[in-house]
Amino acid sequence: MATTRPSAATSAGAAAVEARLAAMPEPHQTTLRALRATLQRVLPHAEEGIKYNMCSFIVNGEGVAAYDAFKEHCSYFPFSGNVLEAAGPLKGGTMTTKGTFRFPVDAPLPVATVRTLVKVRLEQMSKPAKSGKRFDYFDDGTVKAAGSMKDGHLHGKWKWYRKDGTLMRTGQFRMGEQVGVWETWDRDGRLATSTTY
Repeated sequence: MATTRPSAATSAGAAAVEARLAAMPEPHQTTLRALRATLQRVLPHAEEGIKYNMCSFIVNGEGVAAYDAFKEHCSYFPFSGNVLEAAGPLKGGTMTTKGTFRFPVDAPLPVATVRTLVKVRLEQMSKPAKSGKRFDYFDDGTVKAAGSMKDGHLHGKWKWYRKDGTLMRTGQFRMGEQVGVWETWDRDGRLATSTTY
């Protein structure tokens, strides 16, 4: 899951966001460009695009953060009705609904607020699914681990990655128990250890 160059779809998404921002009035545009730049630093590997008619940052097809301009304010949307409450007190704006954080048209959100909102959203996205595909994420949105769940247990093949995207470990579970061959890889992609369970 090494980091790759942006795909054509990613570039098209970023172009759509740029067009949307360019059409916004001032000072909304400058404020939201600053938020976009912060999100690009916090989520350097996320895709940008328009999701639910908002400028959005997307990781593995799931929305992590969105923003938009309104006549009297700007808003940040965490794609979840639980993020704002879980994040606790935040500077730079006001929670107006469970999924909307409103802030002034001329005052970008503080970087610390954005980092907190993204971190809480990624933690929620990493919560174990009862069954199906599961991803765990580092704070910057890169994948830390990927595998499957079955009836609330780790099940099937799993992979773990370093923050730089290099493969660190592979293994398999059967209903939460380690089975088969587990391998650890060094940063250069060479097999370091192999253990059979």
